[in-house]
Amino acid sequence: MSQVIWSSHAMLLREVLLEGYLVNRGPLRIGVGREPPLGSAVDLAVIRVNLGGKLVPYIPGSSLKGVFRSVAVQLARLKGLSVCTGLSGETCMDWEFPEFGGVSLLSKIQEMLRGGESSEAIKLFHEKACLLCKVFGSLSFTGHGEFSDAYPIGERGELLEVPVGVRTGIAINRRTGAVYRGALYQVEYVEPGARFRFSIRATNLPNYALGLLAKTLRMLNEGWVRVGGFKTRGFGEVALEGLRFAARGVTVQGSKMLAVDERDEEVDLADAASVAQGWLSASGDNAWKALAKLEVVWDRAKLG
Repeated sequence: MSQVIWSSHAMLLREVLLEGYLVNRGPLRIGVGREPPLGSAVDLAVIRVNLGGKLVPYIPGSSLKGVFRSVAVQLARLKGLSVCTGLSGETCMDWEFPEFGGVSLLSKIQEMLRGGESSEAIKLFHEKACLLCKVFGSLSFTGHGEFSDAYPIGERGELLEVPVGVRTGIAINRRTGAVYRGALYQVEYVEPGARFRFSIRATNLPNYALGLLAKTLRMLNEGWVRVGGFKTRGFGEVALEGLRFAARGVTVQGSKMLAVDERDEEVDLADAASVAQGWLSASGDNAWKALAKLEVVWDRAKLG
């Protein structure tokens, strides 16, 4: 499989699903912005979606993706990799290369696409873009990790209860440390114990890239990484429950996850996962065991 450019979407080499529930251990707040929605009784409301005719809090997939990419940047740089943040103006697509006459990678790729050189453009992106742009996406490129919105929905599709609380805060002048006069505000948050069903779908990712996602997932479960706003005030700690891992594709043979490129390594999940209905799958503790093996591949991979 080393001849195949895995970052291309032209061929499906493998599909991996990570599913389960995010359960907030402490208060959780993902807001709607500075302006409260019409009719809101608080200054800072949590984001909601209409499910079954009822407005309920949820965790946007974009928020989860942002958390994962932010952590992945730190982990990749600890490994000595040159990766971009993914923020506007700071992606690999924004970088200017002398060999392109000083134009950005995005401009060069768009020029090649206009000239009908789609295969060459994909190859150039694969060679020049950082690992995280391939995993999470970049300008004009869809990544190989898709993060669904996490809704409070049970196994049978029923709507789960999401208790919401309100706290009163005080705005502080960071320069002087003094309290702003008349600066009381009310913050809405999700009370601890709410359950949000999430899923991550990864396509074509090498085992080392899956290991990077696995490490981030473990850090999230262990409380090293938090979700949402007000993290410095103790918000955003979550746990994972009911975790399920599943994989299938031409690079999944029996219990083995084959190497996808020359820097990857094969992983045998025989002691953690089993094949059923075309999927190599594991749940609960075995799912964590499978992810731990992929995490080892990330730790050992020589990617510089």
